[in-house]
Amino acid sequence: MPTRVAWPLPYTPYRFCHKEFRGIGHPELAALFGGEGCPAGQQPGINTTVYKRRPNFVREVQVPTELHLPWSHLVIKQYGWRGGQHFLFSPLKRSKAMKAYRTACYLLAHGLLTPLPLGAFEGRRCGFIRYNFYVTEALTDFITLRKYCSTMPDGPGGMDEVLRLAAVYTRRMHDSGLWHRDMSLGNFLVAGPPGRRQLYLVDLNRARRLVYLPAWMRALDLARMEWQAWRPQFLALYCDGRFPVHRMLRMAHLYTRWRAWRRRVLHRLNPLRIRLGLK
Repeated sequence: MPTRVAWPLPYTPYRFCHKEFRGIGHPELAALFGGEGCPAGQQPGINTTVYKRRPNFVREVQVPTELHLPWSHLVIKQYGWRGGQHFLFSPLKRSKAMKAYRTACYLLAHGLLTPLPLGAFEGRRCGFIRYNFYVTEALTDFITLRKYCSTMPDGPGGMDEVLRLAAVYTRRMHDSGLWHRDMSLGNFLVAGPPGRRQLYLVDLNRARRLVYLPAWMRALDLARMEWQAWRPQFLALYCDGRFPVHRMLRMAHLYTRWRAWRRRVLHRLNPLRIRLGLK
């Protein structure tokens, strides 16, 4: 019997478990995905757009009308493995789908936009995660912040608006105690008409919730955002007199250099990592 859980959502989520398959989500999806268990790759729906194939399979599906669900389209993110070590440690960890669902609820509870989380599902055997996937509503008429910056569809005025939105969103997220740990511009979605743009944050499974985020942790997140020439302007908007801008710039610059050095080292070690099953 599913049990009710209190979450800051426009619906009452249900937890359910069927043999090795379990999940949490919208009651309609719980009935759809959780009846007899839903192995990875057999979720209902017709693919309309595939956003990514590896290591995570992200696709938008059109829900068959005979299912009578409240949404015509869903986004399903099926998580893969980046290396064998992650699978071996999976009995000790919460699945990425469950982490993403909880983080999305946390963002919504703090008034920060993310595509509405509709469900997180996983299948385990002897504690090992065999598959897990996360389901959200599908947004319409959006582009990634990375693409927005490269094309600037609204001109310089629109860019100023988006910079302010991103700075306020990121600062509020950090103030809430959430450390995203994967803050690339590709993980922000820009939606809405010019002058009334909105930002949605995605790719939430790496996030951590802390009591307080010191400046250096904030800088690590900010350094991942590839603002290029806009970085000083963005950081000035983000700091807003609360943090020294020059110090935040310095920390972000040092971390960017360290990441570039780390990528070069890992690239040279790729043959060894592949032989050891670490990639």
